[in-house]
Amino acid sequence: MSDQNYPTAPLTRRLAAMAYDGLVLIALYILLGGLLVTAVSKIIGSPEFVRLSPAMSMSVMFTISFLYYSHSWRRGGQTIGMKAWGLKLLNDNNDNNNGRGIQLSQCMLRSGVGFFSLLFAGLGFWWALFDKQQRSWHDMASLTRMVYIPKNMQ
Repeated sequence: MSDQNYPTAPLTRRLAAMAYDGLVLIALYILLGGLLVTAVSKIIGSPEFVRLSPAMSMSVMFTISFLYYSHSWRRGGQTIGMKAWGLKLLNDNNDNNNGRGIQLSQCMLRSGVGFFSLLFAGLGFWWALFDKQQRSWHDMASLTRMVYIPKNMQ
């Protein structure tokens, strides 16, 4: 069965995968945030604890999230959480698909629109419940499709 023939992933599986990925991201924030603070304190030569501004902290967190998701999507269409829940992200751009995986531009669109989907009380995700093709805002914007691959098909 071709990847394109799998059913669209239900919202419940997507949210469960996001919860798994949230745990991975928390670990990355702690690890990389600690390294960043240590590096900055060494650069300025102060043994005191360095505090990042809220804007800088959010920028670092968004960058770490983007790098994690885009790297995972481009290397195989799956994050750790998506693998656990049998999900895969596919390129749904029929004009320029030719068997290619997810492009960086699609990752950028998906991450940006996904951020605003969450910001507006998850409305972009809930949209999948009403869309005939079960697409979220970031699926539509990035021309991608999240599919469910049952365990016996993997």
